[in-house]
Amino acid sequence: MIEEQRSLSPMVSFVLTKHLACAALALVLLSAMVWLPALFASIPILALLFGFVAVALHMLTPALFALIFMGGGMRYTLQVSAIVAFAVIALSGFNVLLGLMVGLFYCVLPALAANSLRLMGGVSRSASQLALGMFIAVMAALLMASQSQGLSLQGLVDQLLAPMFDVMQSGGVQAGVNQLDAKDLQRTQALLGWIMPGLMAFSLWLVWWFNVLLARKVAMRYGFYTGDTGTFLQLRFGKPIGYALMLSLILANVDAGSVQYIAISLALMLAGALSVQGIAVAHVWLKARDMKMAIAMMYVLLFIWFMMVIPFIILGMLDIWFDYRRNENPTLGG
Repeated sequence: MIEEQRSLSPMVSFVLTKHLACAALALVLLSAMVWLPALFASIPILALLFGFVAVALHMLTPALFALIFMGGGMRYTLQVSAIVAFAVIALSGFNVLLGLMVGLFYCVLPALAANSLRLMGGVSRSASQLALGMFIAVMAALLMASQSQGLSLQGLVDQLLAPMFDVMQSGGVQAGVNQLDAKDLQRTQALLGWIMPGLMAFSLWLVWWFNVLLARKVAMRYGFYTGDTGTFLQLRFGKPIGYALMLSLILANVDAGSVQYIAISLALMLAGALSVQGIAVAHVWLKARDMKMAIAMMYVLLFIWFMMVIPFIILGMLDIWFDYRRNENPTLGG
């Protein structure tokens, strides 16, 4: 059944087609975590509730710029992005780096992913290019911040994590936590220092990519999207991603210093992306056999038991070469 296309309301159409109005909406979403909880600061329960709403609104900013691109093209998107970046620079006390990072992460990257989505095999293209772009952007931001403070890349991450663990350690001392627990806390801090950039890049990639797919769904509903209409279940990375993961694992074991640190971050990023492909493979396989309960259990186990992701990483890696879905999706050329 084909869903009936709808028309945008005059107000929404005005906001999305006018540079200043569109940039103002983007700034409202970007700053939601600041102003929305503050409106209910006197009521703690409401402040907490609207804090979650504010995070959701903030994380919808990439979807807005993907939607802007689908409706207005790259030139219009870059113009709105420039307005937003300049506004952030002005509102932050002329912090140029912050404005550039906002423009890159929230505006340019989702627009580029939306552009790739329009091509044949767009779901996989957009996911691959966004993963590469997100990793480069995250590492570039951390490198610039570390250079400005005269720290190594790992030193900067440790410095960012230190306040959280200082609070935990001071609380543990007050509660009489023994020395063994303090050592465990130090080991946890060291581990997080190693994996934080890769996990951050993967998390941002996953949120941004689903934002792009959400924007596509809205654009399709209102009739201004043309391109690939596949779902995440058709995600399939190319062989370069598999080779890049193997190379990063080799570098992580044979090198040291910043190269090793970046290699570990890249390996974590790519492993996370391949786990999503592995989940898609398992979902398609179970769905073809009408095992709905097994699909639900799979996602529940992934939510409550993090180590369950490892088999899906392996499955996603193998699927690059063996294409396990070719017989389940014959219409896709298998």
